[in-house]
Amino acid sequence: MNPRLLAEVLEPVLNAAEEDDVAMQEAVNLSAEALAALGAVILDRDGQPADGVTDERAVVAALNTHAHTLMQSGRLDDVVEALQLAERIGRLAQFPHHPRMSDG
Repeated sequence: MNPRLLAEVLEPVLNAAEEDDVAMQEAVNLSAEALAALGAVILDRDGQPADGVTDERAVVAALNTHAHTLMQSGRLDDVVEALQLAERIGRLAQFPHHPRMSDG
């Protein structure tokens, strides 16, 4: 997906960063609906379409892709924001803690 289009799809989530959890969940739903409408597919570790992807997992995957694009552009502050949002959404959805992130 085009990086500019992905940023537009994620705009509700990015704009809800300072909002409460209810507003964030509404933003996640809007972004997930946009991803689905555009035919975005979340792949599993083997590169195959993943089954049963929740809205939260789809948006977290999109945020991770967005963060990667931002990193390539040298926009490190925006990378941190995107990854913090992904972590917040993961907590809201009660995802297991990502192994790359340390607790220390």
